[in-house]
Amino acid sequence: MRKVFPWLLLVAVSWGGYTYYRNRSSQPKVQAAEESTQSQEPEAQPDAQGPIQPPAIVSPLETFMEKSNPFHKTPEPAPLRKPSPSDHIAPSPVGTSTAIVHKTFAVISAAKFPFEVPPHAASPQLHGSYRSFAQQSGVQLSDESADVDLLLMNDQQYADFLHGGTPDVIYSIDSSHDQDVSFGLPSTMNQSAQYYLVFRNSSSRSGKKVIQANFRVDF
Repeated sequence: MRKVFPWLLLVAVSWGGYTYYRNRSSQPKVQAAEESTQSQEPEAQPDAQGPIQPPAIVSPLETFMEKSNPFHKTPEPAPLRKPSPSDHIAPSPVGTSTAIVHKTFAVISAAKFPFEVPPHAASPQLHGSYRSFAQQSGVQLSDESADVDLLLMNDQQYADFLHGGTPDVIYSIDSSHDQDVSFGLPSTMNQSAQYYLVFRNSSSRSGKKVIQANFRVDF
């Protein structure tokens, strides 16, 4: 019995040493495996947009209380602006033309030819020419004895002219028997403009005058 006990003690010490050595040698492997697993897991990325705020919820009671508040003011609509003539946009008569007179006629005192410039005419132009003649001894002469006046007037100016006044005309040519005309008229907005082209005998003592006229207004 005494011989067996030392052998049992030796076996127990040997087994304990082997077990301790095996546990010590396996710990670095387990730790390395855990570190490898942690390195492979993706890091949690912070949310770039931040936390999402829930929408505000307004109860029907809160809405009713806000409207019934005597200090609550409903925004008033902006006052309406009175439109001006420039606000009215309409097709322009650009590229069109209207004949005023294209004939031969006799003038003892004066002869008028009304015409109208339509709305939205940006740059109306009066173009034309005339030649006048005087009848003397059965012969028509185109010299100073055949001179006539050319007057361009608006409504008010023509009314003054009919009452014998001296109108402040828009355009005039005095005492001429052969003349070319090119004159720019004021532009119109949303209303038309009325004009009068008047040929006046500058010397009634020389008798009536015969005029050949060709006039138009371009837009």
